Amino acid sequence: MSTSESPSPSLQPLSVSTSSNNDNIPVESIASPASPAAPVAVNPTKSSIKRSKVGEDVFTESCVKTWQDSRIKAWEGRHLNPEGYYFRFVIPGEGQQNGGWSSKEHALFMERYEEWVAKGRKMGVAWGLFSRGIPHRVGYQCMNYYRKLLEKKKLKDDAYEVVNGKLKLVQREKSTSHVPIMELGPEWQADDVKEIERNVDQWLAKYHSRSGR
Repeated sequence: MSTSESPSPSLQPLSVSTSSNNDNIPVESIASPASPAAPVAVNPTKSSIKRSKVGEDVFTESCVKTWQDSRIKAWEGRHLNPEGYYFRFVIPGEGQQNGGWSSKEHALFMERYEEWVAKGRKMGVAWGLFSRGIPHRVGYQCMNYYRKLLEKKKLKDDAYEVVNGKLKLVQREKSTSHVPIMELGPEWQADDVKEIERNVDQWLAKYHSRSGR
């Protein structure tokens, strides 16, 4: 499993512009928190949930056929490690937005950021959970966008410095913050999501000789 991005010891929000640029920093994976608190409550759901579908559908047969091992592992571990799942995937059927971030998405990111630090959570401990507050974006995209804001000095994080023109993590401290155990969410009880789940498992068996579980 990939190593975690170390959480930051000190966060200081500055004035923020509505930049729409995306980040091209390579994807890094993260592990589940060491000391979780109680599970997040999940409410019952009906057979279908209304979701807006935008961006790329990564759960089509043609797309699943091209999945690399990192995506396959995240899918297979979805029920045991939802954090790892949401680091790489959105809810099936929702659609993943790629490319630059809009001003609306930026506002959602900052709202999520303020909520996150207000609860005493360190940035970087759970990007999958963080991304659940931003529809159509996954954990690694939020991580990259955060680094972009640091590079542009729209946010300040003492764990990072720009060295020779590149953002570097310079302070590594073990997180002591408690992040709730994630569940996949009530959306997974919807009939359309269950159908996508069955299809993906079949295509993984067909093209990758994997069970999907």
